[in-house]
Amino acid sequence: MPIKFTKHALERMKIRGITKEEIIDTINNPEKKSNDSFGNIIVHKVKKKYLFRVFYYNDESSKIVITAYKTSKIDKYF
Repeated sequence: MPIKFTKHALERMKIRGITKEEIIDTINNPEKKSNDSFGNIIVHKVKKKYLFRVFYYNDESSKIVITAYKTSKIDKYF
C-alpha cells in the first residue's frame, strides 16, 4: 500500500529533521503499534538514541501520514 504525506506532516518532518525514509521504515517495521482516540494508527520504532512516532490512517488505497516526531524519552512510550 503506498504511503502519502499530508502538507502538515511534510512541514513538521522538515522542522524536526525527519526524512521520508525514516517514516516509511517506521511504518513498515514498527516495534509497537496502537491507535489513538480518533482511530489513527500510531507506530513506534527506536533508531539510535531516538524513538520515532508516526501517526497515520488508511484510506481505500494508501496510508496517509498525519504527523511524526522523534523523542529521546523512549521509556515514556515503551
